[in-house]
Amino acid sequence: MSTLDSIYMNSVSSAIAAGQLQQQVYANNIANANTPGYKEQGVQFTSLLQNALAAQGALPQGQDASALPMAANSTSDLSGASSASTYVSPVVTTDESTSTSGNGNNVNLNAQMSALAENQISYSALIQDLNDQFSMMQTAITG
Repeated sequence: MSTLDSIYMNSVSSAIAAGQLQQQVYANNIANANTPGYKEQGVQFTSLLQNALAAQGALPQGQDASALPMAANSTSDLSGASSASTYVSPVVTTDESTSTSGNGNNVNLNAQMSALAENQISYSALIQDLNDQFSMMQTAITG
């Protein structure tokens, strides 16, 4: 198994794609905060990733992906788990169940702005982590 095809790299790649989509969804929600009848959208990703990792044996059922034990961070410790299907596509959902204004719009602008900032920090951390992984590989190759 190639290092670039590892479960870790696929998971990070999935998380980066989800972060990009989440930024677009938050921006769309903010832009439509005053649009009558508009319903807030969100991105489902974390639970999908946890399910994919658990299905591959890379994450024990019910365990949070943010609390992976050290043994699960090495592809050699994953009992031959395949990384082929670890890439998880995020899913956009629409909250039809609530309405916070008289015009049928359910976008909470303050919550969206806070979530946008939080997502940007998470996205930046993922990019930094990926850059660090490539830097370590470059150092291992070139010395």
